[in-house]
Amino acid sequence: MTTTTLLDKPLDDLCREITDLRQIKILRDYNMNKLCSIITVSRDSLKETEKFQQQILKQLQQFEISLADINDILRANSEQKIELEQQQQSGDDVDIRAKLMALNAEALECRAASVQLQLEARMVLSKATEIEKRANDELAQQALEMKIKQQEIERNRAEEYERRARLEEERQRLKELQQKQQEQERLLAMTKNHSHEDEYAHWSVREFMNDNQYPPCIIRTSSNASSMPINVKYLTVPETENLLDSQEELISTPINIKFDLTNNDQKFIILAIPFIFKRSSHRENVIKIRQSNGVWISTETNESNFDLHKEKRFVECKLNESSICAVVSRLKHDTILIQKQLSGRYVSNADPRFTLHWPKDVSQNDFSIDICVQPVDLPTFAQFSQHFSHECQGLLAVGPIIELNFDEINLLKPIQFTLPILIQPKKKPIPPKTIPTTNDESNILPQPTISQPSQQEMIAQQQQLIFKSMLGEDLSNERLVLLYSGSNDNTWHIDTDIQLIDSKTHDIITTDIQYLHSRIIVARCDKQLMSLKQLPTTICLLEQTLNQRSATLFLRRRLTNPNEICLVCCSGQRADIVENEIQQENYSTENEQVKEIILEEGQILELRFRGNIIPKNNDQQSVQFAFNTYFPFYFETNVSEIDKYSQHLSSYFYGFIQIFSKQKFLRNAMKEIDKKKQQSDIVKQEWQETDICLAELLVTLPKPPTEIRPPIQKSLTTFTGEGVLTPTLFRDMSASLVGDEWRRLARRLGMTRIRIEAVERDYHEDAPYYML
Repeated sequence: MTTTTLLDKPLDDLCREITDLRQIKILRDYNMNKLCSIITVSRDSLKETEKFQQQILKQLQQFEISLADINDILRANSEQKIELEQQQQSGDDVDIRAKLMALNAEALECRAASVQLQLEARMVLSKATEIEKRANDELAQQALEMKIKQQEIERNRAEEYERRARLEEERQRLKELQQKQQEQERLLAMTKNHSHEDEYAHWSVREFMNDNQYPPCIIRTSSNASSMPINVKYLTVPETENLLDSQEELISTPINIKFDLTNNDQKFIILAIPFIFKRSSHRENVIKIRQSNGVWISTETNESNFDLHKEKRFVECKLNESSICAVVSRLKHDTILIQKQLSGRYVSNADPRFTLHWPKDVSQNDFSIDICVQPVDLPTFAQFSQHFSHECQGLLAVGPIIELNFDEINLLKPIQFTLPILIQPKKKPIPPKTIPTTNDESNILPQPTISQPSQQEMIAQQQQLIFKSMLGEDLSNERLVLLYSGSNDNTWHIDTDIQLIDSKTHDIITTDIQYLHSRIIVARCDKQLMSLKQLPTTICLLEQTLNQRSATLFLRRRLTNPNEICLVCCSGQRADIVENEIQQENYSTENEQVKEIILEEGQILELRFRGNIIPKNNDQQSVQFAFNTYFPFYFETNVSEIDKYSQHLSSYFYGFIQIFSKQKFLRNAMKEIDKKKQQSDIVKQEWQETDICLAELLVTLPKPPTEIRPPIQKSLTTFTGEGVLTPTLFRDMSASLVGDEWRRLARRLGMTRIRIEAVERDYHEDAPYYML
């Protein structure tokens, strides 16, 4: 290929020249040199081609020799390889056989291991089936036990329902027995009264029932004293102070009765007072008489009735001198005698759930206990929890406050107490709504689906409960606490030395008490929401609430006369009744003022006026009255306006009716000590009384239209040149100054000492005049 490439161009040039020579005749001017050069080049190219071919031939020969050498080497290598393979086959047969035998042994071992694994797998499968069967049996057994427990729970629930029904029947029976007992007591009292009436049947009767000038009452005297003058009148409000003790309520009009038995052969008279009757198993009605020192003391009281006034209830007592009387309702007091050599049991008439059971030889001596039960009903507790939601968070229920009055005694054995406690009503589940069906589905009623936990969940719950019980964790979040307080102590303490046992109905708490307290109460609270430090404060607040009453103040004006107003202070329980009564008296609700305040039973209050509205009757500018639940206070008056305080920017005259009360507070007073003893002053606390405004109600009256006054023609004021300060006035003033008084006056007027001496030196006796 290289040779051909070298000869291509010279040969082509030569062929082209020869062709041209053949086709064209030789001319004289043909360039022969060109042809010679082409031929020369072609010759040289042929020589070079030959040389190149010889080189290629030599290279081909060398290549042939190399191929022969390569074939020899390959042949030798193949022979050597065959020899090596034959040598390896003859030398490695023993090792291969040993390796094969080892491999066979390992294969046998693997086969044996696989057989063993198969056997173990079969055993594991058999054990798994056995465990599964056992687990299924255990689950079936647990399901059966749960079913039995559920049946037992349902049976216990049915028994509990039956027990509650029996308890309710027992309570109803006890209630009926109490009613019968009360009826018997009433009949016994009536029989006593009849015998009493029979004894005093010939006595004359004086009635003060249908005359508004006198408080209602009936007085009986002997026939010899029928003409004896008796003065009956209403009691003033300040005289009713300290009438009511704690938890007492006034149920009659206080009476001031005056008479004189010295001129008559009679030792006493019989006073019968009508009262507001309210049936309660916790209370009793007594007549209290005011002593000369202002203290009210209860007296022996009997119930009575009169044929002319069958619709009213009366209580009567004997009076041997002029007295101030009132009927109050108070908590019942029971007195029990505990004898040393006898065991006994006490059941309260106020609440049969409150009992005492004492064993034999409970003390060294006989002693008595005076018991009073202050009830806490569910509406009162609910209202207290609503008003003090933050303080009562976690307080679930409380029992009544039980007061025990006893002499100091050391008990040798504990006394068993059963204490009642409130039960919080549980919300009833809402029944599922029935879906109306078609005629085809009318026979199939939809069953309510009750979501029950599965067996695994129940087993897990049981395990958790068992685990918690093993750890000693209390499963209930509720805590029962007994608190106690002293007779004159307002602080409650927790008794941690006793054990409280709850009943199945959660309404009775049983405990053994060896150290008696003056006042006790039991409470149920949530551990997580209320701490033990907070509970005594909450119980103290509850006790204060039980002694307080919610009062409502109404202020209305008459529809026909805006100047006639009516103020009513009544209990919140009687607000609706009082509102209807004043509405019937034609008092309008327009611009009505209503306020709610917290008062105590029998609290003395004072009504005052402030501002530009005052009553026309000056005696009514300050009125005292007492708050009582069953006796609303009515205040009616005509008011008028005065232009005393600046109210020019308003179109109304307005004033206020204020309700004040006296309250006592402790104030620090310093007590002086003799300086010789070098002791510091001692701070002494003293009770002081002050007036506190509890409420303020706005009273307005429209102003009359103002008329434009015509201008008054007056002469202009003339002023003299001298003005007011004349020389005559200065002469009179200087003449009134005696001695050195003019010097002191000059110093007060700001004159310097040098100026005063200069005036005295210049004017001598006329110095006071010229000083002025």
